[in-house]
Amino acid sequence: MNTGTAPIDPNEINHRLIVPIQTRGNLGKSTEAIVRCHWMNELGIDWRGYDLDYFNRTLSTNYPDKVVAVPPDPELEGEVIQILRKVTQAEVTLIDPAAHMNQTILRAFEMVQFTQLAARAQARATVLIFPIDEISDMDDISATVQALGVSVDWVVVRNPAKIPTTKFFDGSLLEHQLRGIGAAFLTLPTLMGITRRHLRACEARMGRVISPRDAVYDPQIKIDLLHRSLFEDWLRKAQRAFAAIASHLLPTGAAARFQAAVPPESEASVAAVHKRGEGLNFTDAA
Repeated sequence: MNTGTAPIDPNEINHRLIVPIQTRGNLGKSTEAIVRCHWMNELGIDWRGYDLDYFNRTLSTNYPDKVVAVPPDPELEGEVIQILRKVTQAEVTLIDPAAHMNQTILRAFEMVQFTQLAARAQARATVLIFPIDEISDMDDISATVQALGVSVDWVVVRNPAKIPTTKFFDGSLLEHQLRGIGAAFLTLPTLMGITRRHLRACEARMGRVISPRDAVYDPQIKIDLLHRSLFEDWLRKAQRAFAAIASHLLPTGAAARFQAAVPPESEASVAAVHKRGEGLNFTDAA
């Protein structure tokens, strides 16, 4: 990492690290990362990833050319530190951690004073958190927010497919605190169960994982037309959700390129609000 003392623009972010920091697994962290990586590929973003969930390897299996599967190591902090040192090698670096790695990541941040070093290299971290109605999990999230505060950017991810309610978080002091430090909020759309099952059946038939790009573009994959349409609609909704918080997920220049390339929404594309009785003829009505 370049830590020189040349004058820099503190508002210019050239490199972005994105990492969820949370104890619990099975929250949809890998699913969110897979779809976000597809979105970045579609935008032409220079990114690389590190899959620390070596026994599942969900992210690295979907993107073997972009994501390194990191074998387990007795010194996990050392593995994370090696990744932190490489964040200036791509526009976006992402980590997909295994469950219960939150303290490991926080210790690695502290050991190398990552946020200070990153600032000098015009890099910045974005931390993803997934609120859940479990007291211990929310306490862990609150401790992470207290530890990192304004030194990172925050994205609060709601995943209704895995976490149907977030009553402990909604309206809480923690939510107020995160909004006060500029957190972004992302709600993942829910893919219909029948389509998820159809895709799993296709994967079982082919004997391999089907990435989002494969599902959309590979004609060799025999996905039912209806389920392909439902999957593409789900992807579009997810991409719009990512686009809405692009400044928290991309470096400054990449976010600006993306926003400049998006045409303004035309009036024709905005759904009209239907009014009761609209279009009826009441001329002869009593």
